[in-house]
Amino acid sequence: MADPSINDVCEALALAVQTGAGLRALGYIDDQVSPPQAQVYTLPFDPRLTTGGSPSRSVQMGVRVFVRRTNMRTAQLELRNYMEQSGDLSIKAAIEDDTNWSETVHYAEVTEIGQPFEYETANEIYWAVDFSVDVVW
Repeated sequence: MADPSINDVCEALALAVQTGAGLRALGYIDDQVSPPQAQVYTLPFDPRLTTGGSPSRSVQMGVRVFVRRTNMRTAQLELRNYMEQSGDLSIKAAIEDDTNWSETVHYAEVTEIGQPFEYETANEIYWAVDFSVDVVW
């Protein structure tokens, strides 16, 4: 079986978030947002660590979680549920639970949970937060 590609791992990360935290997730950044939703993207990484497949490959990825911004308070409270260290809505717990992954990974670890911010796309304003993730496969 061939090693999974970066695209495969992005899709697998989206599925892990969807399975573990129960929100819609895409393996890419899309123009359209259907909150609550997560979208996966790549972060800067060392390409020397993604070649060869042996003993492992490593890439840094981002997961951006969007919620509707009906008002600031409600949006912040909703985002904080996803920012928890554990629990049913925890993005960190979903990502770090290897039973949520469709591809074999050695490990996936959330290394940073960012500061919430406003995000505008398609003339809509959302409240969002980014998660940095190291994935090794």
